[in-house]
Amino acid sequence: MTAPIDDRPVPDIRLGGMLFSLAQPDPGWERHFHRWYERDHFYAGCMAGAGFFAGRRWLATRAMRAERFPETTPVADDIRDGSFLVTYWVLGERLDETIIWSVDQVLRLHRQGRMEAPRRNISTGYYRYAGGAFRDEDGVPAELALDHGYPGAMAIMVDAAEDGDAVADWLRDDVLPGLIAGTAVPMALCFRPVPLPDNAPGNVARPDPAYFRQRVLVLAFFDTPPPTDWDAVPRAVEAALQAAGRGALVFAGHFIPTVPGTDTHVDQL
Repeated sequence: MTAPIDDRPVPDIRLGGMLFSLAQPDPGWERHFHRWYERDHFYAGCMAGAGFFAGRRWLATRAMRAERFPETTPVADDIRDGSFLVTYWVLGERLDETIIWSVDQVLRLHRQGRMEAPRRNISTGYYRYAGGAFRDEDGVPAELALDHGYPGAMAIMVDAAEDGDAVADWLRDDVLPGLIAGTAVPMALCFRPVPLPDNAPGNVARPDPAYFRQRVLVLAFFDTPPPTDWDAVPRAVEAALQAAGRGALVFAGHFIPTVPGTDTHVDQL
């Protein structure tokens, strides 16, 4: 007798959230960390789990990290920390269950001795998707952004002076559309942080509750290699926040994709 067909509904392929993880390998461990992550943890830690449907790894060379701003930030003791970034997309309504699965999975990998790569988590957390601004009327959907092969990305972090949802909506609807029009930035996606379960590994920071009320993360993509004026959009965001009194930009940095199966650019970290 054939097994019964699973009659659970197939979820819409719709972006619901993101895992964003910015990490700094210990000195001398950059290649080890890179290979461990791409050849084991990228899959075992996330992509093997229900709810994840896309992922991409990025890096920032020494020269790129030197261009980050502002100099003083609550994100890190040194804003130049964070050589490797990984971004994962999570399906629409699956964010809560995906977070629970991923914490359990990482604890399982710890027990198996598969989490040993020496590094510091600079900024790691889950985020709820709050919509995006798009340059093109019929461009790449947000759901396909990590698979499209964009040659660059940038992260913009904002601490709102008020409710973070309201500031995310304002950035998405009133600020970002005008800033990316006619630029090499086809989309700028807004995200809001969500807490981790209490049993999450201790090396992942537990932010103050104000963080969850105030932080907004904008992840934008370049459809060319990051241009020399990559910072034009985040600096304009910073100016708009200051002019409106709606918060402060606390991190802006750009990244290029890793080349799976190679150590391309790792010697420049």
